[in-house]
Formats: sequence, C-alpha cells, structure tokens
Amino acid sequence: MSLISTYDMRVWMGIAEGDTKPNAKLGSIAKAVEDFVDSFTNRTLEAKRYLTDPNFSYYDGTGRPIMYLKQYPVSYVSSVNIDSNRDFGSGTLIASNDLFWYPNEGKLVSEGGYFISGRRNVLIDFTAGYAPVVGNTHDMAVSTYPIPLDLKQTMIEMCVESFKEGMTAVHSLQGQNVTEPKFIQMLSRNSFWANVLNKYKSFSSMFNVREE
Repeated sequence: MSLISTYDMRVWMGIAEGDTKPNAKLGSIAKAVEDFVDSFTNRTLEAKRYLTDPNFSYYDGTGRPIMYLKQYPVSYVSSVNIDSNRDFGSGTLIASNDLFWYPNEGKLVSEGGYFISGRRNVLIDFTAGYAPVVGNTHDMAVSTYPIPLDLKQTMIEMCVESFKEGMTAVHSLQGQNVTEPKFIQMLSRNSFWANVLNKYKSFSSMFNVREE
C-alpha cells in the first residue's frame, strides 16, 4: 500500500465520490512522486521491516553504546546481533532488555555494552517508516506512526499539480530548465512544499560519527 492513494488525489481534485474507477495515470504519478520524495529526503518513508536488507540492516560498529538507524521513525527493534565474524548466530544476540531507542530520530542505545567497532558487524532487525492513513486511521501493525499530515498533503498536491500539467514521463518532461528534473522545478515554485520536504530530510549518516 502506498502512502497516498488515488482516492486522496480525487478528493483534492474535487472529483465526484461516485467516480471510483481505477486510474492508471493517477497511480503512476503517485508512485513517481513517492519515489522522488524518498530520494529527496534520503529516506524510505513508507513503513517497512528491515530484516536482512543489505543497505539498512547491517551497520559498522561504532565502538560506543549508541548507533543511529538509517530509517525512522522506528516502531520496533526486534533484534540486534553483534558478530565480528558476521555469522550472526544466536550467541551473538543482544538481550532485548538492554536495548532502548528514540523513535523519531532513530537513535539506538545499548545499555548492556558497546557496539563493538567493526565493518558491517552489527545486524539490526527493525521496522521503521510511516503507515498510510485510511479513513482517518492507520494500521498499528504496519507502523506506530501515521504519515504526518503536512507531508501527506504536500505529496498529494504535487501529484495533482503533475496531473494538471499533463505529466506522463514525469522525470523527463521539459520545463524552464531542461537539465533540471521536473519535480525540483516544482519545489522551486512552491516554497511550502520545499520547506516541508526539507523538514523530513535525513542526515543520519552524520550522526553515527558524532560524539555523544
């Protein structure tokens, strides 16, 4: 399920409720906008479990009792293994009672010891990201956190604007500057959208090297 639906777009466009037919173009634009926003914010915003994801489940040990996960907000941390041999057997599991996390910043704390320094020697099974809101509610099993209203509204408005401009090949449509991606042009024309997306940008790559 996407964070925004074609229904959300129809409501904002004022299309009659009785018009519920599938619309491939709306769905394609919604997917393109979500992909762009993920790229722009350096995050995967839709909730997902990271179990053995090669990019987001394996971390370099920091040599400290603190790490920053690359995706957030964090709903659950199911397990953490530390293993210099990278086998990650049951004997490398950190006791769950020793783990604490700060959901909105992705900060993970081990109260039982350090995340031993190493290369990809820490395996973290966690769930992070936002759940879509459907009927003014969200599925807690997907994520503890619903997509923020300002972020959702910005994505809906970007979709509708794209639809109105007749985008079919969204990333290649010529605008004022043919070397500039179309969505970036849209942000340059709408400071509210730009401010909202900047608000949700991730800078987690810097956090794992800062001193506490």
